[in-house]
Amino acid sequence: MSGWTLCIDFGTAFSKAAAAPDDAWEKFDPKRIRPLAIGGADGGRSPFLLDSAIFVDDDRILFGNAAVARGDALSEQKRMALKSFKTLLSVSDLDRALNTAPARSIDPHRAFTMRDLIVLYLAYLSQAVERAVANDAMLTGAGAAAFEFRYAAPAWRRGDSAGLHSHVMRLFGEADAVRGAVDLSAPGGVSIDAAKQALVATRSTSAPAQMGLIFEATAAAAYTSIGLKVDAPAMIVLDMGAGTTDIAVLARAGNRVEELLDAQVTLKQAGDYIDRVIANLALEAARLKTTGQQAELWSAMMRDMRDFKETLFAEGRASIRHEGKKITIAMKDVTRAKDFRAFETDLADAYEDALETARRYAVTDGGREIQSVAVGGGAAAPFIQAMIRTKPRRGGVKVTPKPATPDWAHAPEFRGNLAPVFPQLAIAIGGALAPREMLAAGA
Repeated sequence: MSGWTLCIDFGTAFSKAAAAPDDAWEKFDPKRIRPLAIGGADGGRSPFLLDSAIFVDDDRILFGNAAVARGDALSEQKRMALKSFKTLLSVSDLDRALNTAPARSIDPHRAFTMRDLIVLYLAYLSQAVERAVANDAMLTGAGAAAFEFRYAAPAWRRGDSAGLHSHVMRLFGEADAVRGAVDLSAPGGVSIDAAKQALVATRSTSAPAQMGLIFEATAAAAYTSIGLKVDAPAMIVLDMGAGTTDIAVLARAGNRVEELLDAQVTLKQAGDYIDRVIANLALEAARLKTTGQQAELWSAMMRDMRDFKETLFAEGRASIRHEGKKITIAMKDVTRAKDFRAFETDLADAYEDALETARRYAVTDGGREIQSVAVGGGAAAPFIQAMIRTKPRRGGVKVTPKPATPDWAHAPEFRGNLAPVFPQLAIAIGGALAPREMLAAGA
C-alpha cells in the first residue's frame, strides 16, 4: 500500500471527508475506510458532519455550528449566516459571482467579497480535516505527503469540468495559504481584522491546489458498487442532497466498472427546495395576519426543519407549535403542493431516462437485473424510496433496490455515530476509493 486518498465533500448543508488506501478499489476492506470526524470539535449534529456555514458577527467571524447558531439567534434582526454557497459553482460567470459583495444581512460591514468568505470557510474546513486525520489512529503517521486529495462536486458543467476545476483549485489554494497564516479553529472564531489581514497577506503568494475532481453521483456509485457487492451489470444511483439531486448509472464489464455518461443528470432542486415547500405549507395552515408573524414562523420552521422532516418522512406527518398554536403538515400535503409536483415530475422524467440507459446496458450485457440505491440527506424520503423501485418503461430486466447503509457502518469502532448519517457520507467515501479513471478532472 503506497498511501491514502482523501476526498472532501463540501456539501450544501454539511461538509464531509473520508480517506481510503490507494488500493481500496481492488482490495476493498471496510475496516480500512476512514470516515473523518471533521465535526468532532464543532458541537454539531454528528462528529462526521461539519455545518457548511460562516457568520460575520460584530467583530468576529464564526464557522460551522457556531455560525448557524448565531445566525438563528439574530434572524429577527435580519442577520443570517452564509450557507448554500456551494451553489455559486453552478453560475456561468463564476469570477464575477465570487467578486460580488454579500448581502448586508450576511456582511453588514461590507468588509468581504463572496470569494473571501468562501476561502475562509474552506480554510476552516481544511483545518478540521487536518485535525481529524491527526486524531485517527490508522492515519496517524501517514503524513500529508502520503495523501492524494480529491473533492466531490455536482456535474453542473459536464462539458466544462476542467473550467470548473481550475476555479475551485484556486479557491482551495488560497484557503491553504490562509489556514497557514491564521488559526480559524477556536470556538469563538477569528477576529475580522485577523481574517482580513490573512486574506491580504496570502492573496499574491498562494498557488492553485493539486486535487482531483469527482462528480458526486459518480462517487456515490463508486462506493455503492463495492460496498453493496453489486453483481448485476448495472446500478443506478439517486443522490439527493440539500442543494442538488444527482443521478448516475454505473456499469460493470468483467472486473471493470465505468460510469455511463449518457445517464448523468444534475437537478438544481433538492432538500432545500423541499424545505421551502414545507415552510410555505406551514404558513398557509397558520393563516397569520402580518408579515412579521409570517417571518417568525418561517424562521422557526427552518430552524427545526431537519427534525421536522425526519418525523414527516418516518411517520407521514409532523407538527410544530408556534405562538400557542399547533401546526401539522402531512406528507400527502407536501406531495399535492404545486411546486413539489413540478419537481417530482422533473425528477421522475430524469430518473426514468437514466433507468432506460441502465436497462439497455443490462440487456446488451446479457443480464436481467438493475440494482438501485438512494444516498444523500434525502435518501429516506418516501418518494425517493418509491422512485428507486420504479420499473423501466420497457421490460426485460428487474430492479432490485439496495439499502444505502452497509452492515459495516454499524461496526463497534464507530460507536453508533456512522450508520445514522452514512447516506450523507457515501459521496466522500466513494470519492476516496474510486479509481483515477472515474475522475472528471485533476490527478
